[in-house]
Amino acid sequence: MEYIHDIFDSLLTDHIQPTVLAQIIHVDGSSYRREGTWMLLKEDGSKIGLISGGCLESDLRHRAERLFSTGEEEILKYDLSSEDDLGWGVGAGCNGVVSVLLRDIDDGFRKSLIFIKEQLNKMEPIFYIQSLIHFEQVMFFRADDIPLKFKNLFQNIKLFSEYARLEMIENEPFFCQILWPKPNLYIIGAGEDVRPLAHLAADTGYSVHILDWREGYCSKSFFPTAASLLIGEPEQLLKEISFNKLDSVIIMTHDFQRDHKILKCIQETQLFYIGILGSKKRTERLMGGDIPNWLHSPIGLKIGAEGPKEIAISIVAELIAARRKGT
Repeated sequence: MEYIHDIFDSLLTDHIQPTVLAQIIHVDGSSYRREGTWMLLKEDGSKIGLISGGCLESDLRHRAERLFSTGEEEILKYDLSSEDDLGWGVGAGCNGVVSVLLRDIDDGFRKSLIFIKEQLNKMEPIFYIQSLIHFEQVMFFRADDIPLKFKNLFQNIKLFSEYARLEMIENEPFFCQILWPKPNLYIIGAGEDVRPLAHLAADTGYSVHILDWREGYCSKSFFPTAASLLIGEPEQLLKEISFNKLDSVIIMTHDFQRDHKILKCIQETQLFYIGILGSKKRTERLMGGDIPNWLHSPIGLKIGAEGPKEIAISIVAELIAARRKGT
């Protein structure tokens, strides 16, 4: 889902240019990308997203040119398992059949996608259901509004589950997908080591918010990709934020007393992920004993990281792993 929010943002800002949406609706076997992958193709030749490792994009571009401003759609099947020179599988490293829904974004469909974006901005997941026979039937629901005939599909879904699949419902094929809001990542501390983390987290689909008490550190020049910069004492700023259960917090102040206040402030808050920089021994001192299950410490996957950039990679890797597990 890494490009889906970029696609929505593009539709909000570019209302005129003809565009075509490509969606992987089914994969039989293996492929570079899985069901639920989206790509936007624009008439000027630009695109947002990636459907394959590069082997399908040129053909999709060619086919999209026939769909611009037509209001039409088609389902394409690419056999990536062929090994001969005419097959799609040459150099693809795949061994499956990929079905792609290609459709022109007319005014009606554009309004539907913009409405979905508005709902995602409210930090609620959206259940997206597309008929593959009656293509004009595009349905989207909040969790509390799903009709009974679809409800059993979405039982016991974990947070950030990559749910996207082809389903037969009453003998009709539907493509069903959960669209998750863009997750917020609040990084407390704006030191030099935070800069690569903020940049990498933004690149991997987070809305990054920086909190720091030092105005000289917390600036747009250091954090150009940040969604917001909040200046003040962290424990006071935290009290003013309306957190969501999909939000994550990382503490990187390098200040023991401030970290103690921050942890006390957020320990009862329901968050998806809370991590703190520093050794296990330091965190035990902060907590006055054992480290609780809700707190990740030491933060980051154990890859032997050295220096701010490698540490940033290890932290973002742990964030991704947590999202994939839904815990």
